[in-house]
Amino acid sequence: MYGGSRRMFQRLRAIFSRGRVAPLALKSLGRQEAAAPAPARQPHKRDPADFVEGYLSGIHKVRKQRINFLRAVSGVCKARKAKGLTTLPFDKEAVGEEIKAIMEDDFFCAGPLSLQAMNTLGDISRFQPPLSKGLRTAIAGWALQLVVNGTPGGDSPPGQGACKAAEEGLRKMLQELLREDPSASHLVGLLERVAYWMQSGRVAVRARAVSLSSSLLCFASGLPSFQMPDDAALGHLLVQLAVSLADPEADIRERARETLGQLYRMLLCHQGLRKKNTREPRWRRDPAQPWKEGYLHLIQVGEMFREHLTTEQTQAFLEAAWDHVLRLGQEWVREGGLFLLYSLLGRAQELLEEEEEDDVKQNLSALLYQLWRGREVPPEVQALLPKTGADPGALQASS
Repeated sequence: MYGGSRRMFQRLRAIFSRGRVAPLALKSLGRQEAAAPAPARQPHKRDPADFVEGYLSGIHKVRKQRINFLRAVSGVCKARKAKGLTTLPFDKEAVGEEIKAIMEDDFFCAGPLSLQAMNTLGDISRFQPPLSKGLRTAIAGWALQLVVNGTPGGDSPPGQGACKAAEEGLRKMLQELLREDPSASHLVGLLERVAYWMQSGRVAVRARAVSLSSSLLCFASGLPSFQMPDDAALGHLLVQLAVSLADPEADIRERARETLGQLYRMLLCHQGLRKKNTREPRWRRDPAQPWKEGYLHLIQVGEMFREHLTTEQTQAFLEAAWDHVLRLGQEWVREGGLFLLYSLLGRAQELLEEEEEDDVKQNLSALLYQLWRGREVPPEVQALLPKTGADPGALQASS
């Protein structure tokens, strides 16, 4: 028995030595031989266009895939642009709807996802066909709410950096939308939405809004196909932008002057009176009484634009100014509307008859109250009441 086992062991050793069977590791004796390591698998690269189509159809549509969806859309846009193509391989309008949904979910302020969404929207805006007016308006409104009125960061350096990044992302997105549709009505619609925030009670919000309005006007003036508005909307917009000349903050008043100077040059160029490189108008100064400068500039707006507005635009200007006079809001907004109204009527100097600031303020406050009560209303303004629907008597009765 012992001899048979010995012969069997010798036979196995001979088989191993001839290479018929691979030797087993000591730890593997009595177990199945371990398989050889498989070659490393190469990661599967998804086609970005297919991923976008899958997301739009609901296959990949989960919250954690939103950032990948936005990046895939931007990647497709860059690839198509490099090839000189002008259309996208997926539904542009559907992508815009998804971008709007992403912004709606952020709600209070622009986070990293909204910043990527604004960048992606700018990318798809370079392709045909253009987004529908309703969708474009809704996206711009949400973006303005998130960035201009939101608080992307705090006072710390990282927070300030996030705020600047959000403002720059918004500016680029709106500029691309303007490039997609350079019509006068589109620009007026954007500026009116921005102007709404220029009368906010928060200084930071007003500063962001007035800076954005200036950059949008400057960008629009450089578009070869842009045309100035010829309808009444220009008169209404002019008042909305000019009221910021009465803002308590000097920096905001300075940016408002830049915006109005840019708008004045654009209007003169449109009428063939000046060249595009014409300098801004000289704004009046009063070194002895610097507190008057905002009022003087409001008067100057009426004097500058009066000769260049059509009858329809002049009427819209007066109606908008009167609306600001009756607005139950911040006092400086009502004062701005009052000076703009009287400047276009040629009666603004009577508002500055007093020499002391406190006396002027007191007189303005009293006049605004009388106008709100329906007293001392100039005859020229009386004609506006039925058209604006702002009947001071009716307003007084309802209050």
